[in-house]
Amino acid sequence: LGGAQLNATASMSGTFTYTPAAGTVLNAGAGQPLHVDFVPTDTANYTTAAADVTITVNQGTHVLTWANPTSIVYGTALGGTQLNATASVPGAFTYTPAAGTVLNAGAGQSLHVDFVPTDAVNYTTVAADVTITVTQATPVLTWANPAAITYGTALGGAQLNATASVPGTFTYTPAVGTVLNAGTGQPLHVDFVPADTANYTTASADVTITVAADAQISVTPP
Repeated sequence: LGGAQLNATASMSGTFTYTPAAGTVLNAGAGQPLHVDFVPTDTANYTTAAADVTITVNQGTHVLTWANPTSIVYGTALGGTQLNATASVPGAFTYTPAAGTVLNAGAGQSLHVDFVPTDAVNYTTVAADVTITVTQATPVLTWANPAAITYGTALGGAQLNATASVPGTFTYTPAVGTVLNAGTGQPLHVDFVPADTANYTTASADVTITVAADAQISVTPP
């Protein structure tokens, strides 16, 4: 409270005493009383006087700060790095989606927060929204160089045995059943398409295999 509120005037000189006093911070609320007592300078000829008015104190506003989080990779659960809104007064934050949620891959997904101040009498509740982008995850392919085989051995499960960290389909080049010529360090390639193409990217891997020559001995009968 200050001069803009405690501004009574009188028809003569004197002293004003306000209740509540200047500098008081009132709680929020409508129709709160302000009182003034006036003592004239000429107390011989004038009586003291008093007056009352009312004032409404609206709830205060506060600042809620929350920037768009940096992108995350699918599989990353929402946590304090993303759900990190701050307020200029104490209170409680409620996030939607909640901490621990794993969002599907996609751009510009909405995050929402509701803030309830501890001092709910004097401050309003507020909300804020930001967006986050979740990028597709890359499956982990595991495939070791197969052991050497002898010419004439068709490629099969012993050689074409890549595994992935998620379900999906493997396509090998050369394909199962292929008989490679003899030679060292021959390339084998696999392309992997995940079953969940919305949240995972395709992947590929390469290994090498050695195919030994098949030794044959001819014997001429005597």
